[in-house]
Amino acid sequence: MAAHKTNGLLKFIAIPTLILLLIVVIFSITHHDKKPLLPAIHKNGKNTTASQDSAAESLDTLTAQLSATQQQVNSVVKNNETLQQQNQQLLAKLQNKKDKTAGDLSQQVAELKDQMQKLGTVKNSQYPVASENLPQPITTIPELADTLTDPKERARREREKEKSNSEANSNKKPPPIPFYTIPPNATAVEDRLMTPLVGRIPVKGVVTDPYPFKIVFSDNTLAANGLRVPNLRQMIVSGYTEGDLNLVSTRGWVTSLTFVFADGTISTTTSNDNDIGHFTKENALGYLSDERGNPAIRGKLITNAPTYLGVNVALGAAQGAANAYAQSQTTSNTNTIGGNSSSVTGSQSAFVAGQAMSNAAGQVMQWWHDREENSFDAVFVPTVKEDGLPQMIVVNFAKEIQIDYDPVGRKIVYAHSNDSSISRHLD
Repeated sequence: MAAHKTNGLLKFIAIPTLILLLIVVIFSITHHDKKPLLPAIHKNGKNTTASQDSAAESLDTLTAQLSATQQQVNSVVKNNETLQQQNQQLLAKLQNKKDKTAGDLSQQVAELKDQMQKLGTVKNSQYPVASENLPQPITTIPELADTLTDPKERARREREKEKSNSEANSNKKPPPIPFYTIPPNATAVEDRLMTPLVGRIPVKGVVTDPYPFKIVFSDNTLAANGLRVPNLRQMIVSGYTEGDLNLVSTRGWVTSLTFVFADGTISTTTSNDNDIGHFTKENALGYLSDERGNPAIRGKLITNAPTYLGVNVALGAAQGAANAYAQSQTTSNTNTIGGNSSSVTGSQSAFVAGQAMSNAAGQVMQWWHDREENSFDAVFVPTVKEDGLPQMIVVNFAKEIQIDYDPVGRKIVYAHSNDSSISRHLD
């Protein structure tokens, strides 16, 4: 009975307790879902939640933070502009320093060049290097190894060195030494013919195998402006000639000349290697003229044309007469189809004699033609005139002639101690 009453009391206590617990759970769940939306700052500087501030306070807080952020951005931009200005100033200073350095270097280089030029022009005894513009000899300092060797070995090396130097000097050919110059358009007058001028007449514009000539110089070679080329006496000039049938004259072109110095050294100048067969007028050293300056030198025409033509006419007439005599002993007949035939109707012996004379004349004519193929017409200029005076010729130079002395050139005579012929004399 007592136990039953206790259970009935529990019934009334349990129901309110459960209701209270349910309210607590619902309240806790409701407040757990409401999170703080924005942080708040108390006056003491500690963080708190928006649940404790109103909306106006939260907006003020955000405005304050945005203003602080804007100030920071402006400060960064200002610092960036300051850095850019400093950078530009540094670049300008660096460029100015670079330009100044380059200008200083250029000025120093110019000063050094001036000093070098001044040193090159100074000719003072205290500056032996710049005393002359010519290269100075190099003084060779003996090596230490040479000074330490045995005296015999050093002497042997010196002998070998001298031998090698002498061989090198002997193999080195010295350059020619200029002596005389015959300028273009120079004129050598009063020269004499050593050989006659034989001007062969061209056949169809071609001269085959032209004849050469040789002239000895006088000591009267006119250069220009009243000046003369000295010491050319007895210089030898040679070339070739060509005849002119209409003018009965000959023309000559100079192809080579030879000058011999007093010690016998020979100096020769040629055009086209003095090859007359392949010589052209364009590369001639000069041309000839008579003593009056006429390039067509009058001479005597030498020709066999009358004889050649007379013999040809005679032989042709003999051959024609022999053929006519033989044909007179024959008779020509024409058949019905238009053909011709001939037969000997006269003397057989006369016909044979005519044919024999015609063949003989033909053979003689062929021999005559073969023989006369090598003949030619020419204009002949003798070395002596009809009055007995020598034929004077003028040499007109078209190119510059350089007469140089070659120290190692060929000479006319070489005297040798073992040559027995040097003691002989001409009669």
